Amino acid sequence: MKKLLLNNLFVYFGFLLIMVLVFIFGLKYQQYLQLEARTTYQPQASIVFSVLFPIFFGVLLGLLRLFDLLRKPGEWKINWIKLCIFGIPSLCVSLVPLLYWSGLPISYYDLPLGHLLITSGTTPHTISGLIFGFLLFYVIERKIKES
Repeated sequence: MKKLLLNNLFVYFGFLLIMVLVFIFGLKYQQYLQLEARTTYQPQASIVFSVLFPIFFGVLLGLLRLFDLLRKPGEWKINWIKLCIFGIPSLCVSLVPLLYWSGLPISYYDLPLGHLLITSGTTPHTISGLIFGFLLFYVIERKIKES
């Protein structure tokens, strides 16, 4: 029992260390891309990274759930209701900056709550990207097959 507790402590501490390093290096790389965007007047790389990094970080946060699911027996299932109600809207909100810079004739004002998304800075996009990435592993379930 004590050995299992110690094992879990090291696993969680190692996972925390990896998360902190990814966070620090991600923020440093984002600052670098923003500086490049200011000097070259081409913000596409910075915008793509600012959209994809929160999703990637959310996926990393959800990895512990995947490891727990891999240890359980049963059939893999996807909770489609949770994915549709939480996942699709959060993905849409996180992808709005890409729509803006894609060159498509779409205005923020055409989107639901579009004005709020453009005037709130990057906070809604970042939070919704984290939610979507985290949710990717939390919509997956393992059900024991009943005979």
